[in-house]
Parts: sequence; C-alpha cells; structure tokens
Amino acid sequence: MQNKFIHVNAMEAERIRQDIMSINGLLLAELQGNDIQSWEEFIGKIEDTFKFPTTCIDSVDRYLDWIRDLDWLEKDGYVIIIYDYKSFLKRNPSLKNDMMRCLADIVLPWWQGDVERFVVGGKAKPFNVYVVD
Repeated sequence: MQNKFIHVNAMEAERIRQDIMSINGLLLAELQGNDIQSWEEFIGKIEDTFKFPTTCIDSVDRYLDWIRDLDWLEKDGYVIIIYDYKSFLKRNPSLKNDMMRCLADIVLPWWQGDVERFVVGGKAKPFNVYVVD
C-alpha cells in the first residue's frame, strides 16, 4: 500500500469519487478549493468531515493528533479530494504549502505504516489525497 498525493483532472476525479462511494468502509472528504481561503475554513471542513472530538481552530498540533487517530470513525481508509486546487488557500500560499507538507510528510506516512510501529494494535490504512486541477 502506498499512500500518496495524486494530481487528477475533473473527469478522473469524478470516476475516483464514484469508485470511493461504492466501497463501504472508506471516508471521503471533499474540499472545494475556492471555498477554503483560511485556516479556519480548512480546519472547520476537516473537523466536520472527520468528526473530530474537539476543535483544532487554535492548534495545528491538535489537528495532527486527531487526523492521525480517527479510531472513532471505524473506517478502513480515508480519501481527501481537493477540487479547484489552484484556488485552494490561494490568499495564503504559505499556509497551503504547510498544510500540504503536513499531509505528505506526516499524515500519509503515519497511515501507511508508522501507526503500526507507534500504536499498540495500530493498523495501516489507505489515506490518499487527490488534487483536481
């Protein structure tokens, strides 16, 4: 299993979306890039979709803790699709870079296998991020 970022076009994204919706046990988070221009908008959507137990509005570390837990969801894997990626956090490119780096360098490797090394009974799961141009 290889968790990764995948750049796709709109038609590919729709096919992927349909495939994901047909697989029971996967959680799909769909983010509309033009609607997310701040940390508050980003974390609000993530908190709602992943049903975080507490807010992360004031803490990136708390966000990273919750996104690497997710036991309460009882899912077999996770997918984020970011539509209109060029507009996603367009007003704050450094935040966009930081959030994508957190996903790529921390979250995806965690679910790919780090969880099995650091959590008793932890299980690797697919966690992929699709960005739509």
